[in-house]
Amino acid sequence: MKGFDARQFFAGFPPGRDWFYGVRTFGASMLALYIALIMEMPRPYWAMATVYIVSSPFVGATSSKALYRVLGTLAGASAAVLLVPIFVQTPLLLAVVVALWTGSLLFLSLHLRTANNYALMLAGYTMPMIALPAVDNPQAVFELAVSRSEEIFLGILCASVVGAMFWPRRLAPVFQGAVNKWFTEACTYSERFLARDIKSEEIAGLRNAMVGGFNSLEMMIGQLSHEGARKQTVRHARELRGRMIHLLPVIDALDDALWALERRSPTLWASLVPLLDDTRQWLASTAQDPQRAHWQRLHQALEQLQPDAARLDQRDDLLLSNALYRLGEWIDLWLDCRTLQQAIDRDDATPWQAVYRHWRLGRLSPFLDRGLMLYSVATTVLAIIVACGLWILTGWHDGASAVILAAVACSFFAAMDDPAPQIYRFFFWTLLSVVFASLYLFVVLPNLHDFAMLVLAFAVPFICVGTLTVQPKFFLGTLLTIVNTSSFISIQGAYDADFLNFINANLAGPAGLLFAFVWTLIMRPFGVELAARRMTRFSWRDIASLSETASLAEHRRQGVLMLDRLMQQLPRLTQTAQDTSVALREVRVALNLLDLLAWIPRSAVPCQPALRQVVAQVGDYFRACLKAGVRLPAPTGLLLTLDRTRRTLNAQAMGEEPARLHLLHALSGLRLALLPGVEIVSRDGELIEQPPQGLDGAPS
Repeated sequence: MKGFDARQFFAGFPPGRDWFYGVRTFGASMLALYIALIMEMPRPYWAMATVYIVSSPFVGATSSKALYRVLGTLAGASAAVLLVPIFVQTPLLLAVVVALWTGSLLFLSLHLRTANNYALMLAGYTMPMIALPAVDNPQAVFELAVSRSEEIFLGILCASVVGAMFWPRRLAPVFQGAVNKWFTEACTYSERFLARDIKSEEIAGLRNAMVGGFNSLEMMIGQLSHEGARKQTVRHARELRGRMIHLLPVIDALDDALWALERRSPTLWASLVPLLDDTRQWLASTAQDPQRAHWQRLHQALEQLQPDAARLDQRDDLLLSNALYRLGEWIDLWLDCRTLQQAIDRDDATPWQAVYRHWRLGRLSPFLDRGLMLYSVATTVLAIIVACGLWILTGWHDGASAVILAAVACSFFAAMDDPAPQIYRFFFWTLLSVVFASLYLFVVLPNLHDFAMLVLAFAVPFICVGTLTVQPKFFLGTLLTIVNTSSFISIQGAYDADFLNFINANLAGPAGLLFAFVWTLIMRPFGVELAARRMTRFSWRDIASLSETASLAEHRRQGVLMLDRLMQQLPRLTQTAQDTSVALREVRVALNLLDLLAWIPRSAVPCQPALRQVVAQVGDYFRACLKAGVRLPAPTGLLLTLDRTRRTLNAQAMGEEPARLHLLHALSGLRLALLPGVEIVSRDGELIEQPPQGLDGAPS
């Protein structure tokens, strides 16, 4: 018989810091409840529940959530006080006004991806929380708004003070850990391409992990300033994320160039292999230090291998030059990322100097699918109106709670592609909370005689459940259970419970959530597939639009939006079992087109018509994809146009070396992104295309 292994037995238990958080949050909630009872607030349980809503293991997250909850509560309460007396005599019109207010604030909140969106969303559904229960007594709406605000502010104050005083945790180490994890994955990803050891499943897994890590940093960066991080550190964090987003397309463009050179010119490939090996050594050594001296030696080696201008007329030498250019881009980008990581780790206040200075670099702007956003908001508005109509028709005295929770659920999950499963979980855990609250209210509380006994009765279950809220897989269920149980018990200064009243009042919430679930299933049955398809079409539309006249600043903004959309698109493609590399390839088409457009005005005048013809034909191809609704094979003749344009540049633009070199690299990158493996061959004296094995130009 094997001995008892204590370490294995406790392996599944939450760590000590999570238990500290559970105890701390429970203490803050009991403090809020005690003060609310002493002050004889009408709903002291709201102060208790608010503690759990705003609390977080991290000081910055708690502070930001507390601030935005204060702002949202004030805005929603003010709207209720203003609008209820005006529209209370026309219930259906009031329902429409409430729905439009919630929908408008929800729409604005969907434009933000940081913690400040919480203030707008909260303002949206706080208004019906105060307005709807006051329809029978509109004179009491001001008192209800004030008391609710006081209870919420008390809970916020207790959560913030206790969280800052007892076992506070900083978000900065967690942010640094997430950054370090991303670097580990990015290092392995880069090394596989440099070593030409590419396994599709491993690469796809690393790519998904990098995208997930990148997306998780946005919220954390927004909260760093709330815990006192230096402005320079926050600036470095934003700068780092702004460069992280470029790494995937830069590495994949390098892979295209290396793949083509390796297959077309083994001799030139052999001359590049030692430099790739040296680059791999530098990559591994940057984990401890950026190794600037080694970086400079790599650049010297790049310059030594660079073919002279006269040789760029040969396709093989152009492929080598393109590979060297893409390798140089990646080296500079990686050095910037590593130096920024070092500055963040050291909390360095000195100005940071970039070495990767691409014209496309710009401030990150979120891509927003406003069509889906409007549809999601419209379904929420209609849900509130229909729920209010059912409430009015049935005459259910406590039906306001059903409308309120339907509004909360639809708002909470409006940004999701498929919100129905989460709303169902909301319904399940809320229904379970009714059971827990009934046990407390009718079995436990009658046997308690003072506040100390109440604390003891709550301690074990509330601390255990509160501890589990730290873990992402338990967060939604445990938070809903603890918040709803606190609310449904409705603790007052004196015990007064009636079973029929309890059932009537507290089953309204689950009924509203069940309505929201069914409504969402009917109105939003599309899921992730629709969002992924729409993002693909947005990519085609943006590439097609590049053939239209625009300024350099507009092109820069469009490039950044496309990269941000890529970070949203890749996880959705993974969820629907689609190839993520195709989306990357289309973004590289766009980025190379943007480079062409940036350098065309600086090229020789005789070359400009041919270059603009390339842009026009690529735009026509993607317009055809949009019209057909599917990704079509690359058009016959596009490669010939690219090849003729390359020859025109070499023949006409010898005096425009900087522009010529950039244009040749953009043409080469565009050709490899659109038509990898396609070659021009001479047959009976005529130049024709030799297609690859794949119809769409993908390498086999």
